[in-house]
Amino acid sequence: MRRSKSMIRQVCIAFLIFVLGLPLALLASDPRTEFDMQLNHVMSKLNREAQVDVEGPALLTDLIHREFGTPDEELKWALDRAMTWGEIVALSYIRATTGRSFETMTTNGDARKDFWAYVDKAGMRPERMAHSLESFLKLAEKERNSRIFERLRGSRRVQAMPDLGSGFGLFQEALDFRRIDSPRPTKIHTVPGVLVKGGQ
Repeated sequence: MRRSKSMIRQVCIAFLIFVLGLPLALLASDPRTEFDMQLNHVMSKLNREAQVDVEGPALLTDLIHREFGTPDEELKWALDRAMTWGEIVALSYIRATTGRSFETMTTNGDARKDFWAYVDKAGMRPERMAHSLESFLKLAEKERNSRIFERLRGSRRVQAMPDLGSGFGLFQEALDFRRIDSPRPTKIHTVPGVLVKGGQ
């Protein structure tokens, strides 16, 4: 029920911002609302990162290992429970800060239902978490663009022709001589009869 109220509030805020053009500062004066909006935005973008590129999940896995030190068992546990990549990144951040496992975070007061309340109760700063996840998103986008650029650059390289050896040269020479010594006549006379020099 709490999650549905939070979703309704976020939809109303998004409507006011984009349709009516109200400035974000007026609506997001509440720190909790601002945190929810930032976190939902980052999580949806991370989910999209995993979908836009075939290597997206592998890239996010690599970055989660590097940035938060999340072990493979935790990631496998989360993926087996059909968690989104946005949720996995958020839980990885909390795990790196508190040392709690994904299972602990989702069974003892499910962090995914209300990140603000869970983070606040754990003694963390929600603003810092939102800022850290935004930095992670920028890093993921930069890494994805770099990999795409590398793939494009690699595909445009001029491939060296294989060395066909002297056999190819002999074959080419044979073709050239064939063009010179054509077995067909080169000139055809269309006038009937035999033409003799000095004849009529």
